[in-house]
Amino acid sequence: MLTKTKPNGAAPDQGFEASREAALKAIQAVNPDLYARTRNYLDGAVTRLSPWITHGFTDTREVCSLIHQRKPLGFDDKIVFELAWREFFKHVHGELGKGILEDVRRPVWPGRYQVNMPDDILEGRTGVPAIDDGVRQLYETGYLHNHSRMWIASYVVHIRKVHWRIGADWMYSHLLDGDLASNHLSWQWVAGTFSHKPYVFNAENVNKFARHLDCKGTAIDTSYEDLEATARSRRDLGPEPKRPSVGMAPPENWVPNKDNLAALTGLPVCDLRDPDEAAKALGAWQGPSNVRLVHPWDLRAPSEYEHCVAVVDVAFHEAHPWNADRWRFVARGLAACKQLWMVDSRMCIQSSGLMERFKQAGLSFQMMETLNPGYVHLSRCMPLKWVQAPRILPNPSRFQQSFSRFYREAATAAKSLEEALS
Repeated sequence: MLTKTKPNGAAPDQGFEASREAALKAIQAVNPDLYARTRNYLDGAVTRLSPWITHGFTDTREVCSLIHQRKPLGFDDKIVFELAWREFFKHVHGELGKGILEDVRRPVWPGRYQVNMPDDILEGRTGVPAIDDGVRQLYETGYLHNHSRMWIASYVVHIRKVHWRIGADWMYSHLLDGDLASNHLSWQWVAGTFSHKPYVFNAENVNKFARHLDCKGTAIDTSYEDLEATARSRRDLGPEPKRPSVGMAPPENWVPNKDNLAALTGLPVCDLRDPDEAAKALGAWQGPSNVRLVHPWDLRAPSEYEHCVAVVDVAFHEAHPWNADRWRFVARGLAACKQLWMVDSRMCIQSSGLMERFKQAGLSFQMMETLNPGYVHLSRCMPLKWVQAPRILPNPSRFQQSFSRFYREAATAAKSLEEALS
């Protein structure tokens, strides 16, 4: 038996308004000292800025700079350290490309992991409170504390022997802040394919950081040594014998099409995959010759440009779907543009004639750089100039697979945070 997570059409209730004003207000509320002391607790003073950072309403550099103006920070401050993790994951993504979706290192257990998520996990009725509470929050709010993310990932991979990629794809589809690099590399870090050992947690660890989640008597109520031995073996501990019989229905994922994009954004939608529709739209173009293209990770741009066009790559969203709540969040940002173009990056690899059509129309584009598959290939079928994404730290010239080495090298190159932000 399943219960719905919330009424159909309800927006996330976690307070994530899709606007730049909301992002700036949230930054203003950050207390870096309280964050450093309490961030590991589920009820701690975490920033909750990730949905706005992921979708470009703000960025790591602006967050750090605005906090720094209120209270001077340095590279030893925890808030800077944690913001740098996002830049590290982008560094790795830039080096490995689609390789972040595959094992970076050999799995800690050489056997065959499951390739389907068990229903009791999907429905949040495993009988382990730390897991079921996290699944409920994921579905209802689109946001999870980092400890909840790690606990769920560890449970899925090591206790239930589900391949990390299956779990990562599932969680990504329901997160408002889902970032392929941050999410999938974090799952790999937990799985031990992007770290030197598997991450495991137990009931005592949950009790320390979330006292309201009593996991005594469950599969995780044991020692770290026993849990690591389980992670390195074929043991699938399965759901709890006394697990609930009633669970939650996972939110449905959407694949964008012309009708639902038009309904969500209120914009006129042109499907550039249709040659006739593309010719008609470009032939009737009355905007400027140089256009800012706004993708879902650049939602600050519409507030700064008199004329911009939203762009959605169907190929990416077929491969990495989002649920309806995330589409609503993103659509509110895209809606500030004049119109929306649907593209298919797979056509860019082939000869689709789009590049010639744009040149004949005298159009050229600027777009914020992104590493997201598909979107990164749009320059093959559009006369496109990339705009460099703001960052705190300089990107190391050599690939650094370790965060500590990345942070040390980048911080040394920057000399000081003051200089990095100047």
